[in-house]
Amino acid sequence: MRIAFTADEPKGLDSVISYHFGRCPYFVIVELDGRDVKKIENIENPSAESHAVGELPQLMNQLGVNIIVTGGMGPKAQEYFAQFGIQPITGAYGKVRDVLEEIIEGTLRETPAVSEERPSHVEGENEEIRRLKLEVRELRREVAELKSLIKEIMRGR
Repeated sequence: MRIAFTADEPKGLDSVISYHFGRCPYFVIVELDGRDVKKIENIENPSAESHAVGELPQLMNQLGVNIIVTGGMGPKAQEYFAQFGIQPITGAYGKVRDVLEEIIEGTLRETPAVSEERPSHVEGENEEIRRLKLEVRELRREVAELKSLIKEIMRGR
């Protein structure tokens, strides 16, 4: 089984899952043999800046992906994945390692997906929007770290 995770960075299992499917900078692809990780690949999203509709589902299909995991994905993209027999899982957050463990253990609970609606462009807001995006990315990293720490604490019980 091959699972693709949207990622903000190319750090394999330690990558933070990106909240935006189409514009994520990277994908982490994990190949499983049963419950064991067989291979991990970090690939740059060739369409992070702009892409044609259906392009990324087609790429994932070519890469042999069975499941795509992300924070948010629009319904149109989900339809394209379904055409290729690829299961989308939305609403994921944290580190790839933790979400992968939840998938393997069968404990992953999908949360409501982050909306992929894009804010309308208002002149003069570009700098503020860029700053807010950076703050959100940093907050997602912090949440991912906290989620990992909580899992470690729970294992030690």
